[in-house]
Amino acid sequence: MRSCQRTLTILLLSLALPLGATATAAVEPSSTPDRAPQVWLNGAFGRVLGADPGTPAAAPPDGKPLDTWLRSAPLTLETDVAPEDLLSVEVTSRPLDGADKEEQLSDGATMFPGPDTPGVVIVTAAITADPYGISRHAWLLEIPDRSGGEEALFDIPGPVAMLNSASGVVAGEPGNGCYAYLCVDVGYEPPPSTLSAVPVNVGEVLSVTLSDGSAMSGWTGSLVPIGDSRAETLQADDAFGAEPQGSAPLVGLAPPTAGEWLLQVRTDFDRERGWQSFLYRLVAE
Repeated sequence: MRSCQRTLTILLLSLALPLGATATAAVEPSSTPDRAPQVWLNGAFGRVLGADPGTPAAAPPDGKPLDTWLRSAPLTLETDVAPEDLLSVEVTSRPLDGADKEEQLSDGATMFPGPDTPGVVIVTAAITADPYGISRHAWLLEIPDRSGGEEALFDIPGPVAMLNSASGVVAGEPGNGCYAYLCVDVGYEPPPSTLSAVPVNVGEVLSVTLSDGSAMSGWTGSLVPIGDSRAETLQADDAFGAEPQGSAPLVGLAPPTAGEWLLQVRTDFDRERGWQSFLYRLVAE
């Protein structure tokens, strides 16, 4: 059994939390800035920068809606505007198909419950800030038909790293990691003999993808020989910067010789969702 410790704090739902400086009337900016403020939306899907309402922000690599995991899930706005310059916030939601009228989610609070009706919606935040004036930022969300309180947020499963080779695809054995609101400390590393053997070719560059089709911001890995103290341990890593990837070639971790190898890969999930370590037993020929 794995021992779990809740080391990440739930974003508590707070409808009464006011802005540090709230005003109902927009202030005319003294000058025109070079850009609009940046605004992020935080939820079970991670932390995502808002986009133009005509092309709302979605999940790479396929532009899928951001999954809130629950109806009325807690959401939080963050911005790079100083608190004293943030004058007003209004957050609304409307169905993507336009079937129903717009719903107001927040009028002043930066923490608020998300939409309660299942379906795909566009959430738009209208921000008034000095000296920017009014700007609008939008996200494409999917509201599942699932209910529950704060405890339900601990049940969000993280994706599994799938190892892709010429012989097929195999799921990794999960190790320590953090995902969304929960961290897991396995506390031990299973013996390599208990892991399924993955046939690979000597020198073959393997790759990993995530089981839910989501993207990674980077990875770190090692390749350790099993039962051969003369072979060298390999280490490698890669970071994708502002462009997360759905598939990550494990360049630098190709088995250099025939034999058994223990591959450990830590995947860093995009949208600041967390990270997870996975183990594989390779049999190189």
